[in-house]
Amino acid sequence: MSPLFDTPPDGDNPFAAAQPAGAAPMPAQDDPSTDDLLEQMEALMAAGAQQAALDHAEAVAATWIGGRRPPGLAAALARCLIDMGAPERAAALIEPLVAEGSAGTGALTAMARALGLCGRHQEALSLLTEASWLDGRSSEVLLALGLARLTSDDIPRAIGDFERVLRLATGESMADAAARAEAHFRLGECWAAMDEATRAARHFRAAQANDPADRRGAAIRLAEIDASGPPKRASAAYVRALFDGYAPRYDTHMTGALAYCGPDILRRAAEAAGLAADGSAEAVDLGCGTGLSGAAFRPFCRKLAGVDLSPRMTAAAEASGYYDRVATGDLLRFLAGEDDGAFTLAIACDTLIYLGDLGPLFAALARVLTPGGRFVFSTEKSDAAESGYAIGPARRFRHSDTYLREMAAAHGFEVTLIETAILRTEKRKPVESLVGVTRRL
Repeated sequence: MSPLFDTPPDGDNPFAAAQPAGAAPMPAQDDPSTDDLLEQMEALMAAGAQQAALDHAEAVAATWIGGRRPPGLAAALARCLIDMGAPERAAALIEPLVAEGSAGTGALTAMARALGLCGRHQEALSLLTEASWLDGRSSEVLLALGLARLTSDDIPRAIGDFERVLRLATGESMADAAARAEAHFRLGECWAAMDEATRAARHFRAAQANDPADRRGAAIRLAEIDASGPPKRASAAYVRALFDGYAPRYDTHMTGALAYCGPDILRRAAEAAGLAADGSAEAVDLGCGTGLSGAAFRPFCRKLAGVDLSPRMTAAAEASGYYDRVATGDLLRFLAGEDDGAFTLAIACDTLIYLGDLGPLFAALARVLTPGGRFVFSTEKSDAAESGYAIGPARRFRHSDTYLREMAAAHGFEVTLIETAILRTEKRKPVESLVGVTRRL
């Protein structure tokens, strides 16, 4: 899935978009207090204080009643509200600007995104069409308009919008490179939807060329259309962008809409394998997210460290109070900086789904876990025994039971249990996963 426009991890609504990765944030220079207000909003979001952040946005909006409503600030606050899963409030924030005719392209684009998330796709399309009349040379507007048309299955017009971006964004600036990468990625999506794999592959590769960090997950899309083999892992930039945009509403969406119970299932598996909740473990939570696994495993731990690629996720994890230390970065680099035998327990709940080849992870854990130390993990289930891992329909990695056992044995681990479980639903269907507990020999 794209980290830019899809809602992780189910991707039901492509209007759940941040602005194109790598693009500079839109300036809101019409009010001297804009930066302070947005910094307060970001701080509340990072601390996981969602209701306080929502109240802050409402309080700012209340000061505009009967007075001046700065379009730039309104659009920026609306984007924050969308990130927190409150698109209705975001739309209501900008609606008066639209009604009075003072909304600029930034406000129109933000409101269109909010309306799309509310299922009001035709209204969103109308606003983006209006924004394109105001500024038909804006890459941001054309990308949003093309996505809206793609969502409405108007693929020929969507292709036209994305091709126009490529004709406009020809400079050497980071903003132009980001616009080209996004346009190429979306053109790949368009051609893939029409079963034109060769054309789709050409654009996905062009997206990678303009964005070597692969924030959009083009390598995964190439594997999905059989234009290349599966990558060894999802790019760090892709995962970071995916979850930075998701962090403010992660807990409520996962545990509510997706009925996510992964950390509790892992905890029960650990207990069944003989791990005691006696507060003695020196533990590391790999891909700690906002701290859901920390809540489940804290009773087992004397000390608990967490690591995640997403700064917004680690800010929420730190604010949760479950961790003694939290690091932002790649989990393999984090483990490389730890002492031999530093941990007696490693947890990876829904982290392996962003790693294909698990050899480097098992090798790192063989060093940092003490003899007898446990590795508790989950991944999505694959029946592809020959290849060991594959890209699933939701663009996440799946691993086979056989592959997991082979990796464990090859790196000095004994498998205590591997069993099938349902950790979440996706598009209202259960997602079959594997839950495992291994012991370092």
